[in-house]
Amino acid sequence: MTRVQQFHLVDAEGLEVLRRPRTDLLLETPLADDEWGLGVGPFRAYRRSLDVTLRPDGRYEVAERTEFTMSLPIWWPLIQPLMRRALRSANRIPRTRWWWPREVVTRRTGQLVAALCVISVMAGYLGVVIGQTITFAAADFGNSDSAQANTLAGVRVGVLLSLMLIHRADRVGRRPLIIGFSAAAIGFTMMGALAPNLVVLGATQTLARGLTTGLITLIVLATTEEVPAGSRAFSISLITVSAALGAGMVVWVLPLAGLFQGGWRVVYLVPGLFLPLLWWVAKRLPETRRFDAAAAHGAPATIHWYRFALIGFAAFAASFYLSPASQLRNEFLRDDLGYSAGTISLFQLVISTPAGLSIIVAGMLADRIGRRLVGAVGLAGGAALSALSYQLQGPWLWVVACAGMVLAGASFPATRGYQTELFPTRSRARVGGLLDVVGVAGSASGLVLAGYLSQRWDNLGSAIGVLVFAPMLVAVAILVLFPETAAVELEEFNPHDPEMAPVVSDPDHVPNVPNVPDVPDVPATAEP
Repeated sequence: MTRVQQFHLVDAEGLEVLRRPRTDLLLETPLADDEWGLGVGPFRAYRRSLDVTLRPDGRYEVAERTEFTMSLPIWWPLIQPLMRRALRSANRIPRTRWWWPREVVTRRTGQLVAALCVISVMAGYLGVVIGQTITFAAADFGNSDSAQANTLAGVRVGVLLSLMLIHRADRVGRRPLIIGFSAAAIGFTMMGALAPNLVVLGATQTLARGLTTGLITLIVLATTEEVPAGSRAFSISLITVSAALGAGMVVWVLPLAGLFQGGWRVVYLVPGLFLPLLWWVAKRLPETRRFDAAAAHGAPATIHWYRFALIGFAAFAASFYLSPASQLRNEFLRDDLGYSAGTISLFQLVISTPAGLSIIVAGMLADRIGRRLVGAVGLAGGAALSALSYQLQGPWLWVVACAGMVLAGASFPATRGYQTELFPTRSRARVGGLLDVVGVAGSASGLVLAGYLSQRWDNLGSAIGVLVFAPMLVAVAILVLFPETAAVELEEFNPHDPEMAPVVSDPDHVPNVPNVPDVPDVPATAEP
């Protein structure tokens, strides 16, 4: 239980402000005179009380005491100090904070997003294992650059497995498939540690990567279905940063690949550590409110095919460049520039770390000024700088690659939500699976073409540069053809879905907490 106590010296008007139920970080409900509990908010327990004393000069000394327990699995130690500071403030006007959306977040929503962020860390690791390690595995097995590119392209076929299964999320819910995909992807990834050659490694990772692709789609889908309209991009940015953290964990252990022959196999065994965490988080992962409502009302599962074609083109063309540009990066660093495994890990950490901040900022901007501008600028700028970095060496390579990563990362929270926002609840998983296939087709095509051109020209950088036209076309399409979805409820784009009733109270919350002895705290004062 966290306790916050501060003292205010206020006039009658200031006292009236303090006596109003909070509507910024939560919705308070009155419990007694000068005492409020939790109506709606991301807390397991909450109580605020005032002790008012009238001074001879007509002003009031107010001791305000707030006690709360966050309801955010795993992440609460990061959010609790920020929430504690925010609850101290006498400014109760709803506003966007860099770490929290403007809208009140329900306990269920907070718990769902927090759980999905944990699973996103796992998905981020699983999604980049083959791309980060294939250069070392191929060297161990004696395979060429072209074989690497073809293996990475072939791994994409696993998305067909995801397509065969993911549509069931529209029937049984998002939660069962998120848990099942996570467990299966971990198992198939670990099998890669036993691969005797590149073919077997590619086969195991075909299954793992297909399931991971579907898992990421379901995570984004569940997030955008659950959160308030004005914070969908921000929530996707949290999911993206969590996945980036997981991807970075691969880089942490990647130096083992250079310590001894076959050291890359250790990278495939690490996901075994995720299994106990997955079991723990699965018990705290709720179903989305929109799926429950659509299932109860028997909402139709139609698909708007023009929207599908538009988003499908963007998925294909963006992946056509971004996949080879990112997944062949280590081969360029190792083979063309002679970087060691340790130097490659350092390079990836240096260029990726600032992108985390850009993703959060981009999510906030996309919710405020719109998806299209943020998405188009981020995608076009990131692709151009990424292609340029393949022509550079030395410090400028690090600087330009980092800038490209920052801009490319900024485009994701602005654009990824489109495949959820523009389709009905009962068809979102099916649409997501189909779009995954389209995106993977673009990814595989780009990898095969990049591999072929690099062999023909004996220059991977030039091969990557040829493909950069594709994301430029996507940026133009976003600006000209895509609708603006920021702060618009999903039901406005999908009128056949049932309207979501406003949440007036959180289920299963504890409206009050037991009285506990005072704990010394540093008082905060606020003059009127």
